Amino acid sequence: MPRITPKTRDELPEYLHPLWDKMLSYGDFADQAGVMAQRSPIFETTWKLLTDLAEESILPKRYLELAIVTVSKLNECTYCVAHHVPKLELQGVSAKAAEALLDFQNNPELDDVDKLVVEYAIAVTND
Repeated sequence: MPRITPKTRDELPEYLHPLWDKMLSYGDFADQAGVMAQRSPIFETTWKLLTDLAEESILPKRYLELAIVTVSKLNECTYCVAHHVPKLELQGVSAKAAEALLDFQNNPELDDVDKLVVEYAIAVTND
């Protein structure tokens, strides 16, 4: 049982409804956003930053998701892994390959650049 009851879109100020909708287009984060929505400035600042960065797309989504899943696996964040493996699958990496991501050198679905991304994410996280 959660200690905080997540708010819904309708409980937010109306000016934040478009940001809620944009947030949902990024993934199934309604519970997380609903908890953040307990304080409108937290919801607004966090989700505006995340959606703006996602739209900016300096880094190809495949590399972004490889890095996110790698770091999430290292930190044993099953919530993050569960939310980002489907995004990684959309980028051409199967759930099976994502499960074995930390063994990147022997992962047949990863090309040389993918392996560098995973290796870098591991190094940055661990060191």
